[in-house]
Amino acid sequence: MKKGRHRRFEEARALKRTVEVIVEPCAECGAPPDEEHASWCLATEDLEPAADDDHDGDGDGSLR
Repeated sequence: MKKGRHRRFEEARALKRTVEVIVEPCAECGAPPDEEHASWCLATEDLEPAADDDHDGDGDGSLR
């Protein structure tokens, strides 16, 4: 077995090459990553455009 600096170099190199992507389910509703979240799930709330962004109330979406 190699010792010292060379061994640590090889271990670090091997670690960099074994990048494993861990795919976890949604913490809120438990949905798998490729599937749709439950209707009550708030995990993706900030990703969807809000319907109340029309602040002036005229319906055209401008923020005068």
